[in-house]
Amino acid sequence: MSSKTALKLWLNLAKTAAQVHGAANARLREAYGQSMARFDVLSQLARAEGQAMRAGALSRALIASSGNISRLLDRMQSEGLLERRPAAQDRRGVMVALSPAGAALFARMARDHERWIRDYFAALPEPRQRDLLDGLRALQASLASGGN
Repeated sequence: MSSKTALKLWLNLAKTAAQVHGAANARLREAYGQSMARFDVLSQLARAEGQAMRAGALSRALIASSGNISRLLDRMQSEGLLERRPAAQDRRGVMVALSPAGAALFARMARDHERWIRDYFAALPEPRQRDLLDGLRALQASLASGGN
């Protein structure tokens, strides 16, 4: 692949990711009054399957940059979407878990989010989606291993 092709690929990948993120963010705000950053927090906590996560680990696991995670968690806790408590082994650490209200909201949001994403990618036939996914995974693996 020429350097021009690689550069065009990178630019299009960045632009497409921003477009999909923006569209999903707008729909989450319209339908639920929630941002993609909040959806991301709820999603990571839901993946913990009922287990609390350290706030630092949660912050590192987020896909979207949430800026000041502490402020975001404060607001989400005040709305009853999550619960925080001191870590048992280290009182300086904070554990974060979904509240029942947060879990219920996330279940509804996740259902709609999956449908919206499926709709955004409907222009690409399934085999092309798989090829693109395979290519992105190969790129991610190369980057993770320090490849260039």
